Amino acid sequence: AQSEPRDAEVASVALPRRALFAAAALASLAPCRSARADAVPASAQMKEYRDEQDKYAFSVPSEWVQAEGVTSEDPRSTRRVVAFYPPDQPEINVNVVATSLGADYPKMGSFGSPDEFAYGVAAGMTRPKPREGPKQFSYVVDAKAVDAKYALEYTVERPTEGFYQHLYSVVGIGYNGRVNRLFTLTAVCPEDKYAEAADVLKKIAATFETPPTLYP
Repeated sequence: AQSEPRDAEVASVALPRRALFAAAALASLAPCRSARADAVPASAQMKEYRDEQDKYAFSVPSEWVQAEGVTSEDPRSTRRVVAFYPPDQPEINVNVVATSLGADYPKMGSFGSPDEFAYGVAAGMTRPKPREGPKQFSYVVDAKAVDAKYALEYTVERPTEGFYQHLYSVVGIGYNGRVNRLFTLTAVCPEDKYAEAADVLKKIAATFETPPTLYP
C-alpha cells in the first residue's frame, strides 16, 4: 500500500535542536518502491505552488500530485507538511515541512554552520541500536549556504530492509504572519534512481522561496 510522508507531533514552540534537525529529514521515512525511469523528466513543464497559510512557494512538474497533512490545528505547535510526487509514485517526492520556532532561532546561523546543521540532521536520522525496528543510518554528502538558506545533500539507509534513499534539502527561516517557522524543502528519491532524477529535483529546490524573517 502507498503512503505519504508522515510526521510526528511537536510538544512545544521552542523545539529542542535534535527535534528540529529530525524535522528536516521527515521524508526519509517514506516507503521505497521501484520507480519508473520516466518519473521525473528534466524537461517537464513546471507549475508554481504558493502556500497562502505559510507564505512560501516553489515549482514542480505540472503533472505531479499534491498531498498535505498537519499534526495539530494549533499553529503554535504544529508541523505542517505539503508534498508533491509523480502520479502513483510517492517514493519520489518533494515536500515542505513548516515547523514552529521560538525566538532562540532568528536565522539559520543559530543552528551553527551548514556542516554542523547537516551533521545534526544525519545524527537525528541515525538509529544504530533502536529499541524496536531496523537499524538506520544517515550520511552527509554535501552542505553549503545558499543566500540565507542552507542546502544539504545526504542519504538514509536501512540495510536489513534494502532501503536506500538520497535526499536534497533546502532549509530557511521565515515569518508567516503569526509565528516564526523553519521551512524545509526536501527532495526524496530511491538511491538507484537519484542520478537520473537529480537535475529536476534540484531544479525544484532552486525555486524555493520563503517569507522574510521576523528578526533581522
